[in-house]
Amino acid sequence: HVPVSLFNPYLIKYTSFPLDRGTVELHGKWHVRNGEIESNNHVIVIDPRIGQKVRNKNTNWLPMHLAMFFARERGNVIDYEVPIQGNLNNPNFKLHDVIVDALKNIFVKPATTPYRMEVKSIETEIEKSLTIKWEMRKSSLTSDQENFIQNMADFLEENPEANITIRPMNYVLKEKEYILFFEAKKKYYYSKRGKNHSSFDDSDSVKVDKMSIKDSLFVRYLNDNITDSLLFTVQDKCMALVGSSAINSKYNILNNDRKKVLMEAFKENGTDKRITISEAKSVIPYNGYSFYMIDYNGILPEYLLKDYRKIYELNNEAPRDKFNKERKKIGKDNQLK
Repeated sequence: HVPVSLFNPYLIKYTSFPLDRGTVELHGKWHVRNGEIESNNHVIVIDPRIGQKVRNKNTNWLPMHLAMFFARERGNVIDYEVPIQGNLNNPNFKLHDVIVDALKNIFVKPATTPYRMEVKSIETEIEKSLTIKWEMRKSSLTSDQENFIQNMADFLEENPEANITIRPMNYVLKEKEYILFFEAKKKYYYSKRGKNHSSFDDSDSVKVDKMSIKDSLFVRYLNDNITDSLLFTVQDKCMALVGSSAINSKYNILNNDRKKVLMEAFKENGTDKRITISEAKSVIPYNGYSFYMIDYNGILPEYLLKDYRKIYELNNEAPRDKFNKERKKIGKDNQLK
């Protein structure tokens, strides 16, 4: 039940596409003696979903949507048996199952396209009804999220017996890393453009955001300003330049801003007293982003009940029934019901 989002740095570098949903697990037994290997490997990736392409001159590109068509079964699962035999210096990978599955998908999947599109649509609706996803370093809401929060406030106003608990699930390591890189690049930008805090505007922020941490001039700036010869990684050098206290301060401000933005609609109609924000948890989320988990206490909105009933029916149909238990376990692990 490892979130595939953990592998996004590698996926983005070699394909330009992240996966913003899905979990991966590997089962198998490995026997190695005197350099000879004999193993069986069962790889399962459940509900992988391709995110938006990341445009960066330092990344390669692969047609991931086409690759997923061949690799992913009609139940939105990648399920391969890959035995390995031979010498460790020249192992022999048995790819029979991979090839058979790819050929099968060419002929079987097109007929189930309407079913798969309906599943994806319902899953997306449920996610939007149970979570609020935060972009890295952002505390602003999209127009769809603003409408959703307003609908929640209206629901509480119309149902005085209902209340809501919101559980922040924060990807702390990744959030702080994004803040760290941005602040370090901003210091470099100040020195290069003669800028300071008061003259730094939105257009400058966009330029800093798009700057690669592998930019040669930025790396030279780090090396010129960091004299500790024991610091080797860009992360370590950026931390020495910015300081952990500054990162923690920015991170705390970010979380407070998110809570303020979230509560505005509830305060406007007087339902904020029925909103409980629980203590934040540090997690590695299924989608690679910090999010707020929403628990409806007492009564559920009718549209959410309808989506629950529909996804239950779809999960019990042939394409997805085989991995129904795994999906339920993954949902529990990721704090998603």
